[in-house]
Amino acid sequence: MINPIFTPKDHYSFEWLDVTAPTQEDYQFLSEKYKLHKSAVKDCLSPSHLPKFEVIDGVKFIIGRVFDISSPPEADTPQQLTNKVAIFISEKFLITIHRREEPFLSKIIKKWKKNSSNEDRSQQYLVNSILDGIIHSFDEVMNKTTLELDELENKIFAGTKDPHIIKSIFIAKRRAAVFKRILFLTKETIERYVKLSGQQTPYDIDLLENAETAYIESEDLYENAKSLLDFHLSLSSHRSNEITTFLTTVTGFFLPLTFIVGLYGMNFDNMPELHYRYGYLGVWIVMICIVIGVFFWFKNKGWI
Repeated sequence: MINPIFTPKDHYSFEWLDVTAPTQEDYQFLSEKYKLHKSAVKDCLSPSHLPKFEVIDGVKFIIGRVFDISSPPEADTPQQLTNKVAIFISEKFLITIHRREEPFLSKIIKKWKKNSSNEDRSQQYLVNSILDGIIHSFDEVMNKTTLELDELENKIFAGTKDPHIIKSIFIAKRRAAVFKRILFLTKETIERYVKLSGQQTPYDIDLLENAETAYIESEDLYENAKSLLDFHLSLSSHRSNEITTFLTTVTGFFLPLTFIVGLYGMNFDNMPELHYRYGYLGVWIVMICIVIGVFFWFKNKGWI
């Protein structure tokens, strides 16, 4: 659906078209009327493209990816976690294309339809607002993931035996890796766009700072998830080693005793000790001495 937001007749210097869930006919119409290059239109049709910036036949073309608030908790790929937003920029028009309604874009459209004279109404300011909205779409989900990691960390330190902990951490790590990758490419895209725009305005500087901050936060989130996963695996390995050490210690106590019991449990006729009056008591004394000796030997080695 092609939705004209405003035109030069509304006292703007350019035309803005917002296109939601475009059909093949919509793409054909836009390509013919606004002289859009076929390769750029082809990129719009593909849902798998990552953020990038190009200039084709004098038209700036930006692809951004915005976080999909309807994505399932198990989603861990760019296509599952994000939606594509394509932007065509020319002196005479601005075209935004996306497959579904995006909340951040709806807010911008509503704001610009008010046509307030107290704000900058230039095309560059509008593009910066859209790009800034793309960046900030990841704020809430990254904050939520950070809180989830804190909760998982508390469970680990509390010794909670939940088999789903490692799976939850792994999913958080995969999602954080996607955020890091998308925001890095978004940062590079914005840097190329601002560089081509010429002289940097305060809005451009603010946009670059927001992109850098978002990328750093995503990088910190990924490192935290990775560290927590490594810590959980190390702690599990340490606990397994403790159990193995305990079982080995118990075996160390019973191994010599098992040898003695096995020795005198053999059914041979010529075993003099079996006929001693105090043979049974003697074996008990020997076994107790062995246990005491093994205990002090282990203690001296620092094994118990």
